[in-house]
Amino acid sequence: MFHVVTVVATLLPKRRVLSSQIPTPKFNVYLRYIEERSFRRFVEACLEETVVVYVDHLLTQRNYIKEETIERMRLDEEVLMDFFREYISVSKVENRVRILSDLRELASAESLDTFTLIYTNILEHQPDCPPEVVEKLVGLREGIPRKDAKEVVQECKDIYENSLVDRNPPKAGFVFPRVKCLTASKGSIWRKLT
Repeated sequence: MFHVVTVVATLLPKRRVLSSQIPTPKFNVYLRYIEERSFRRFVEACLEETVVVYVDHLLTQRNYIKEETIERMRLDEEVLMDFFREYISVSKVENRVRILSDLRELASAESLDTFTLIYTNILEHQPDCPPEVVEKLVGLREGIPRKDAKEVVQECKDIYENSLVDRNPPKAGFVFPRVKCLTASKGSIWRKLT
């Protein structure tokens, strides 16, 4: 079977998302060649891959996250929702795109309490979301003092540790095990915060 990114990349011109290019597919070309049920699974796999690539680009961008970035993220969510709900059920699209809105809220958090509340909410839907995600987002935020950033990251690490059942890793979801920047290196940006 085709690698989803390869197929998606050939379907449509690229759309600007954050500071990177992410393809947005048009599936009508394949609709007449694939059985409807298989087609819906294919579209769902493309949506999942799009979300994974989006999260990876969000966490690896070099620019600080500003108000404009947050607004662009919200618009990107709307574009993905509008596009994919034409082909698969709204509930499936919402479930897959929810992590993007959660990460947008996390990226725009202003206080320790807000960070921890949003991260706790993310863990309810994505129990495998590692605290490194918070660490990377805090590192991309402009204007957060190092002391506060360290406190946020440590608090989120504690929340993650407390969420583990019998110290076992949570069941893997569809996003974080596939995000390259989280799986490629286990090195931490913690050094930047000290």
